[in-house]
Amino acid sequence: MIFHSKIMISLEDLSQFNNKDNFRSILNEKLPSKRYNKILQKSIYNKKIIELQVNLVNLQNWIYKNNKRLCVIFEGRDAAGKGGAIKRFVEHLNPRNSRVVALSEPTQIEKGQWYFQRYLKEMPNPGEMVFFDRSWYNRAIVEPVMGFCKKNDYELFMNQVNNFEKMLIDDGVILLKLWFSISKKEQRKRFINRLSNPLKTWKFSDVDMEGQKRWDIYTKYKEKMFSETNLEHAPWKIIDSNNKLEARIDSIKFVLSKFKKFKQTENVKLNQKAAKSEKKINYLSKDLKLLNKDKALINLLTRNDTSLIKTLRYVKFERRLKKLQLEMIKLQNWVYKKNKKLIIVFEGRDSAGKGGAIRRAIQNLNPRKLKVIALPKPSETEQGQWYFQRYVEHFPKHGEIVFFDRSWYNRAVVEPVNGFCSKEQYSNFINHVNAFEKMIIEDDIILLKVYFSISKNTQKKRFNEIKASPLKKWKFTEVDSKAQILWDKYTKYKDEMFAKTNTKIAPWNIINADRKNDARIEAINLILKNISYDRSTQLQSKEIKF
Repeated sequence: MIFHSKIMISLEDLSQFNNKDNFRSILNEKLPSKRYNKILQKSIYNKKIIELQVNLVNLQNWIYKNNKRLCVIFEGRDAAGKGGAIKRFVEHLNPRNSRVVALSEPTQIEKGQWYFQRYLKEMPNPGEMVFFDRSWYNRAIVEPVMGFCKKNDYELFMNQVNNFEKMLIDDGVILLKLWFSISKKEQRKRFINRLSNPLKTWKFSDVDMEGQKRWDIYTKYKEKMFSETNLEHAPWKIIDSNNKLEARIDSIKFVLSKFKKFKQTENVKLNQKAAKSEKKINYLSKDLKLLNKDKALINLLTRNDTSLIKTLRYVKFERRLKKLQLEMIKLQNWVYKKNKKLIIVFEGRDSAGKGGAIRRAIQNLNPRKLKVIALPKPSETEQGQWYFQRYVEHFPKHGEIVFFDRSWYNRAVVEPVNGFCSKEQYSNFINHVNAFEKMIIEDDIILLKVYFSISKNTQKKRFNEIKASPLKKWKFTEVDSKAQILWDKYTKYKDEMFAKTNTKIAPWNIINADRKNDARIEAINLILKNISYDRSTQLQSKEIKF
């Protein structure tokens, strides 16, 4: 038997990437057809998804300005691609006006409440978009199939759900119901893939194990759900998700199509500047191998603002990131198994890269065991409360990790710099915050504070990039517009914050964030080094025999 070594694209051919048509022809000629088609389809998908995400950003702005309430629920069998689709929906949205709700199993208190009650608490506020990763429809299929509810509980739900949804809709909530549909064969294939991918093994549960065995009974309950809840005021949209990439495209297109008054942008231009011609570099053979990875070839084929050296850095970053994300899964499993409570605070100037770092840290974590809190400006009611109160409401339960994308430290820097609080309020905060954090820590909450530090020139450069980007322009606020002018004032308050709140029990960890990817790696490293989790914690808690 003859084994063929993997075909390598030469450096000379790779250098043709700026001419996309020519580069496609080279890949088509030199790669096996199956691999070429996979790379081409992912490249086409990347371009399509970005165009749709630009329109999602525009839709979010429209919803916010018009005080609309959008609730989108994602349902489907296990491994149907719900979570992956939601990630693409929210990837570039403003987290202060959008939320993903992925509820864990109900507590004893919640089990004694009206069934819909814990979902109602998560309904969108005016100007907000909420995405449910599974919803109240757990009781329509998963619970009766798996024996998690009684027959009369199921029947009561089916009798009430249509009226419940009509009340929401009549009250002005825009409710969209998506069902991600896959075949039995495709589900099995994805289960096997989960078990072979250490970043995804946590997704495989006892319920998943039963998914194949109870396929037919699941189908019976699914069809009954459709027949009784697919109504004119709240219809189901079935998304064929046997192809994950197409399912993500189709689901976003559907949601956008439901807003007739909202004007979509066609032929989106991302203002990607062509990369400058790079100096001739002598690449090592191992670098050439990395540039031949699918991820690298897709990047070269898709982007106009890249180069060989940028692509090489990107692939190396992704490899380093993957190793750290495996450790983050171990950390999350340890937090959950040991009933720990973990708070991670990310602070820094505007455009320091806090949100991007959080996304990379949680990218492969279980969303039912963590929360990312990015609070909007306080309501009138909250302004009359104890300052720390609205943050405490989002503190972790046992077994949970909470990331704060900005925190109570708004009052240490942003608020006094911009005149959003009085001198007395600022003084009270500075006098109380250390005692507040001491109480948190004494209550066995693990608190980690991270500050992303950037230079004035880097901030200015990023502001210009944000203003020119249809995906990111929402990030540039009135506060941002003053940030450069108020730089020195901000520095003064920042230095005072460090001097007065860098305590032995809750020290600040400062990251140089002028290079985003380096900062993302360092942030995860800081988390892993500062929390004494058990590094032998398994990625999958028990052996699975499929």
